[in-house]
Amino acid sequence: MRKKLISVVLTALVSMPVLAQAVNTDSIKAQMDKIEITNQGMKQVIENYKKGVIKGDLESMTMLGLECISGKYVKPDAAMGLVLLEDAANQNFVDAQYNLGNLYYGLWAKRPNNDTYFSQGVKWLRKAVRAADNRSVLLLARFYYDYGIYKKEISYVDGSIKLLESYPAVTEVSNKEEQVLNAQALLGTAHLSKWRLESDTTALREAKKWYRTLLKSDLHFPNFTQYIDSMQIVLSMGVPMRIDPQPTAQEIEESQNTGGMGGFPGGGFGGGFGGGRPGGMPGGMPQGPQMPQAKFLGGNGAMQQFIRSNTLYPDNLKSQKINGRSTISFTVDTDGSIIYPLVSNHAVVNDVEIFIMDQEALRTIMIMPDWIPAEQDGKPVQAQHQATVSFGSGGGRGGFGF
Repeated sequence: MRKKLISVVLTALVSMPVLAQAVNTDSIKAQMDKIEITNQGMKQVIENYKKGVIKGDLESMTMLGLECISGKYVKPDAAMGLVLLEDAANQNFVDAQYNLGNLYYGLWAKRPNNDTYFSQGVKWLRKAVRAADNRSVLLLARFYYDYGIYKKEISYVDGSIKLLESYPAVTEVSNKEEQVLNAQALLGTAHLSKWRLESDTTALREAKKWYRTLLKSDLHFPNFTQYIDSMQIVLSMGVPMRIDPQPTAQEIEESQNTGGMGGFPGGGFGGGFGGGRPGGMPGGMPQGPQMPQAKFLGGNGAMQQFIRSNTLYPDNLKSQKINGRSTISFTVDTDGSIIYPLVSNHAVVNDVEIFIMDQEALRTIMIMPDWIPAEQDGKPVQAQHQATVSFGSGGGRGGFGF
């Protein structure tokens, strides 16, 4: 069905000039009479759209244009649909401009070698963006990004980033607006792609910033797993990428006075270790000679509170009272940033690995603020740690317990 629609629209694009002339010379009412309704349950709605078009109502033009293109309730007539949409769009009706941009984006995605589809889609979306239409900001940014990746032209990726950075509330953790999460996700992906194209560690740091902001949200987001994986890719590059302010001397002193990492009884967070390699021993068990350890700003109590407040017990597991625990190993780099996160001990229930617990534990550790790096002989050094996150042990948010 999708391929058939694209084919119909492509044919309509060729025939548009002729039809446009016919619409100008014939009466609009006669043209409306030619639109054949195929769903009688929607007859009154379509008839109202027709009357609205005759009166010059821009919303009716847009809605009827979309119906003609989709062919859901009327006989498909993509050429008529395009004429109606362009008529409304040329009169600065934002919905029509957005939908034309969306249509051309779909056409370009099928035939990315056709730059005309790109230029037409961008033309209409830019008009809608000037009218402060946030949907169009996101779609135009996606269009620029996809086009830039296809052409391997970084300027379009930069254009996408610039647009998205102007999106309202994009720097905030959003628990209400999914569109904000979409903007943050695309920003993270655009910067990650820019790093791949240019090997620019600044872009990698920006990717971390946007993914971390996105993954702090409590709002259910369909692609969370994808972006958890993307964040893990970023942090596995092994380059320093602090994005939080450097801690003050007083904050460092206060953290040092809170003592070492140590294990915590009853699950929840099984402390860290210095030295050795990630994933070697259970939490709180040193491996090899005691090595310098990094500090969570504010000490162990602040770390426990962060994990308790940010770990979510997945609803489908909570309703079934399924308990488990997952251990994440990671390295705190010389600038205090977390790198090389991985699941070292999987959550297992009845001999079955629970992937969603592992992903949630990984997300919680990766959104931690930057640490105070470990020091040896007065110089910052890498330090290896691990955390065990428990689900369903009682206490805390989402069943997270100690």
